[in-house]
Amino acid sequence: MQKGIIYYRVSTEDQAQTGVSLEQQKNACLDYAQKNDIEILKLFHDDGVSAKTTKRAGLQELLAYCKKNHKEVDCLIVYKIDRLSRNVKDYATLLMALGEFNIKFISTTETVNETSSGKLIGTIMASFAQFDNDVRSERVSVCMLEKAKQGIWCFKAPFGYLNARDGQNRAIITVDKERMPVIKMAFEKFATGLYKMEEIRKMMIKAGFKTWRDKELNIQSLSRLLSEKFYIGIMTIKGQEYQGTHELFIDENTYYKCQKLIRTSKRGDNIAFKRTNEMFPLRNFILCPHCHRPFTAYLSKNRQGKYYPYYKCYNKDCHNFKSVAKDRLENQFSNYIKEISPDPDFAKAYQKIVVEEWEKGLQNYKGSIVNLKNELDKLEIEKSKLIEMKKKDLLDDEDFKEEMYKVKIKIAEKQSIPAESIADNFDVKKESKKVFDIIPDLNKFYNGLGYYDKLKLQGLIFPEKVYFDFSESRTPKLSLILQTKRELATASSPKVASRGIEPLLHG
Repeated sequence: MQKGIIYYRVSTEDQAQTGVSLEQQKNACLDYAQKNDIEILKLFHDDGVSAKTTKRAGLQELLAYCKKNHKEVDCLIVYKIDRLSRNVKDYATLLMALGEFNIKFISTTETVNETSSGKLIGTIMASFAQFDNDVRSERVSVCMLEKAKQGIWCFKAPFGYLNARDGQNRAIITVDKERMPVIKMAFEKFATGLYKMEEIRKMMIKAGFKTWRDKELNIQSLSRLLSEKFYIGIMTIKGQEYQGTHELFIDENTYYKCQKLIRTSKRGDNIAFKRTNEMFPLRNFILCPHCHRPFTAYLSKNRQGKYYPYYKCYNKDCHNFKSVAKDRLENQFSNYIKEISPDPDFAKAYQKIVVEEWEKGLQNYKGSIVNLKNELDKLEIEKSKLIEMKKKDLLDDEDFKEEMYKVKIKIAEKQSIPAESIADNFDVKKESKKVFDIIPDLNKFYNGLGYYDKLKLQGLIFPEKVYFDFSESRTPKLSLILQTKRELATASSPKVASRGIEPLLHG
């Protein structure tokens, strides 16, 4: 008596159209084995899996079994060839693998054998299966394309949306109420230009954002998310763009601001793509006083296994400077901030100047906002002309997309908050008081900040990097307020005639 194995498979589509279920296929194969005196050693099956690929759990298990037990197996029985494969190349590869194991292939409904005509019939049947599959794929593609033209998305929903069915069992997408608010926050925060991409990522993780596989979002996925046009209603399918009808939460202005920031960011500008260690906020910021290179940082391990943090000049050719303990350097930096911080009287006087200048500037802004609105109107007219030219086939798809993208970027750059809302909602006296109350105790405020906020404040205080010795001979360039305080102090010196509150004029 021969010994054999059975394989049967069904997809949801096949089951609905032909009604040949897994149980029917199995019974047909078992009946064939019984009539032909074949002892069945094992049954393998795949439920609801397409035969477009050989990467099926049941089929892979079958091949592994044949490799291990090929001396005991004489034949493989299937209901039809298309149950095994719907691809001619895969069919030939599977037959070759079975041939190497000396396992005969049997179809219960088709005349397939080792003769030349039997092999030809098998190949023809496999070709028909592939042809049928290709026709179905073409029909599905045409149907999906037609749906896209109607603004309906038929593929896997991006983050912030969910695949669902309506009352008539048609595929639709709905809003993911858990993820969408977090995504909206990410776009709005990043569009301000005040946050690095890594900071945005950490905000999203803190807000509970997870991927489809319940994992934390990585920086590459976040970059793709912030560039996804789907959030402004544009569906991209095989390079073609279609206007979607799904609900939107991101406005075009915010989206194109994000694209500008992503596109124009210089290499190394975004901290998200650099190695960071939150233990060392002064890393790459403090300069070596001898070779003028920025400090790096590291942890030194003693014999007892305890680690100690240090800053160090990374230049191997610099022999004048060695490591400095983290606490020592950061304490000196904090003390230096304290030295350059203005006293409360100066801060109060400067606040008054800021308020006066704000009020003058606001009046000028109200005048310039009219010009800005006129420029925006011209850009909207230009946008309408491009659309009209496209309708008349005066522009091809590539030129239209390129020119439209340029116009939208310009519009995003020029769009701004109306002057009236600034005047109504922003209390300059109140907000400036918050700032100038902090300035006299700037070092305490700095020491209480987290890693990324410290980096921001360092950049606000020092437009240029600072040398480690903090000496007067290496006076760093400071922010406007602190620079003014320094100039006033110089003006009050016995060596120089005293002046008023206004900054010194060079030359």
